[in-house]
Amino acid sequence: MKFVILLMCSLFGYLNPNNALDKGQENIVEISETSDLSKEAERRLRSEILDFAQKFVGKKYKYAGNGPHGFDCSGYTSFIFHHFNVRLDRSSGMQAKQGKRKRISQLNPADLVFFGNQKKIQHVGIVLEVGKGKLVMVHCSSSKGVVVEDVYRSDYWKDKLLFGKDVIND
Repeated sequence: MKFVILLMCSLFGYLNPNNALDKGQENIVEISETSDLSKEAERRLRSEILDFAQKFVGKKYKYAGNGPHGFDCSGYTSFIFHHFNVRLDRSSGMQAKQGKRKRISQLNPADLVFFGNQKKIQHVGIVLEVGKGKLVMVHCSSSKGVVVEDVYRSDYWKDKLLFGKDVIND
């Protein structure tokens, strides 16, 4: 992401008189990396999403539920992100078409992670933590409701892991 900063200066002769800034002309400066302020705002948003998502741990699974008293997997993710004005479609298959696709190794907290087979998306969760040998998500499963689980420690989920998406910076 690039930010363009418009600089207009009239420094009343304090700079070299041949400098365009002394003449009150406009100069445009491009900064190629995201500013520290916007990185901090994104980090805070991701943290708030995770805090909010974990408040529902223990809630029961409800077919076609979209909260707050019961969820299915995509109802849970859409409910959580909607709270922060990030619009997600209602089904996991449609959510998988949103955002910026990422490799599992590139995921960040509050990214989405998708499961299924090569023909169909069957499940979605929210990344809590990713690291060497660790992919922890919060999700709503039909058997356990909203839980925190390490994908790599689950024989069920690790074999169905497909890809991740960043729906915050899409």
